[in-house]
Amino acid sequence: MSWIREPLDDDELDRLLDAAAGMDLAHEFTVRTLAHTGLRADEFAHLTSDWLDWQNEQVRVPGEQGDWTPKTVHAARTIPVRDPDTLRVLREFFKRNDDVGVTRKAVYERVVRVADETTIRKKVTPHVLRHTYGTLIARNGATAQYIRQTMGHADLSSANAYIEYTGRQLADEADDVWG
Repeated sequence: MSWIREPLDDDELDRLLDAAAGMDLAHEFTVRTLAHTGLRADEFAHLTSDWLDWQNEQVRVPGEQGDWTPKTVHAARTIPVRDPDTLRVLREFFKRNDDVGVTRKAVYERVVRVADETTIRKKVTPHVLRHTYGTLIARNGATAQYIRQTMGHADLSSANAYIEYTGRQLADEADDVWG
């Protein structure tokens, strides 16, 4: 996996989320949801209230449905959402709307607009937020299988790349070897 689209570090993510919180609901909803679910921009653009399992705090990306076709068969998946602010914004947005109802380009433009309000020097795109989610869950101890399943990857190689990128695997193994 190439890291041309470098994920945000914790400080950069905090700055981005703070900037999003200072904007309208659509911008905060977009940035926060992408950063805490790892959804692809096209998945987010097609997100509907039917994809949400409020009781279990999950987003369920369906297989082919209506005008929605996932990128791959593996893209149909369930994503736990445990960030309280993201759950709050999801609830607030879907109280007023049945679906996101924008294009992938509009999703991109929202993310860039929020990033432009920060001092982050990296290019911030929806895909950077996907990488940010992958590294965040890897750093927090997610297994390669969990990463693969929640991000909709076909195999473990991409998931392992997130773990390797964070350095967590090396540190964990050093602790096991050296006590």
